[in-house]
Amino acid sequence: MSPALFVELLLGGVVVGGLYALMAFSFSLILATTHVLNVAHGVFMVLGAAAATLLVRHVGVALVPAFVLVATAFLVLGTLVYMALVRPLGARPPEQILVGSILVTFGLALAAEALLGFYWARLIEPQPIFALAPRVASLSLGPVVVSGPRAVALLFTAGAVAVLHLLLVRTRIGKEARAVAQNATGARIIGLEPSRVATAVLTVGIMLAALSGAVFVLAIPLTPYEGLRLTMIAFTVSAAGGVGNLPGALAAGVALGVAEVFTGYWVGAVWSPMTSLLVLFGVLLWRPVALVGGAGR
Repeated sequence: MSPALFVELLLGGVVVGGLYALMAFSFSLILATTHVLNVAHGVFMVLGAAAATLLVRHVGVALVPAFVLVATAFLVLGTLVYMALVRPLGARPPEQILVGSILVTFGLALAAEALLGFYWARLIEPQPIFALAPRVASLSLGPVVVSGPRAVALLFTAGAVAVLHLLLVRTRIGKEARAVAQNATGARIIGLEPSRVATAVLTVGIMLAALSGAVFVLAIPLTPYEGLRLTMIAFTVSAAGGVGNLPGALAAGVALGVAEVFTGYWVGAVWSPMTSLLVLFGVLLWRPVALVGGAGR
C-alpha cells in the first residue's frame, strides 16, 4: 500500500467516523437526558439522506438550501415525535420509559423503513439509492486528493463538533442538558424542568441525525433499509465512548470509521459491517462501565 493510498483511506475513515460520532452523540445524549433509547435514530439518518437526495437530485434545490430545509423539517418532525411518542411515557419510572421507548421506536423504525422503500420505488426510482454528488472542487493535500463531496463532509463534521461543544459548555440549554443527564432529581431540586430539556434534546438530536444522513451520502450511498444498522453503530460508538461524552464519541466514531474502511480494503466491503459488532462485543466484555456517563464529560 502506497503512503498516498494509506492517507486517502485514513481520511475516508475519518469522514465516515466523524459522522458516526455525531449520530452517536445525539443518540446517547437523548438516552442520558430522557431515558429514551431511540431505536429509530438511524432511520432518521436515512430519512435525512432521502430528503436531501429528493431535494437536490429530483427537485433541483442547491446543496446548502437543501440542507437548511432538511434541518428545519426534522426539527418539526422531532417535536412531533416527542409529543406523540415520548411525552406520554414521561411520568413513568426510568426503566419503564426505557422499555417503552424501545418498543415504540422499534415499531416506528420498521414502519418508516417499509414506507420509504415502497413509495420511493413506486414514485421516484425503482431501485432506491440515496446519494449526492455535487460539483465541488477537489482538495489537494500534497500527493493525496480528497474529492469535493468528501471535503464538504469533513468540513461539516468539524464544524458540527465545534458547534456542539460550544452549545454544551456555553449555552444555558446545554448546561441544563448536562445537569439533567448527570442527576435528574438534583436538576429538579434547583428548579430545572426535565421535560423542557428533554423536548429540546430529542428534537435537536433527531435533526442532527437527519442532517448527518444528508451529509453522509456525499461520501457513501445509503438504501432505505440501513436505518437499524446505523442505530446499532450509534449504540456501539456510545458504548465505546461513554454515554453523553462528546470527546469519547468522536474518538470512538473515528476509530470505528477508520477500522471499517481498512477492513473493506483488506478483507472486502462485505465484512465492514462486522467491524462494529466486534467492537460492541469487545466493549460489553471488557469495558461495560462505558455505558454510563455524563453529558459533556
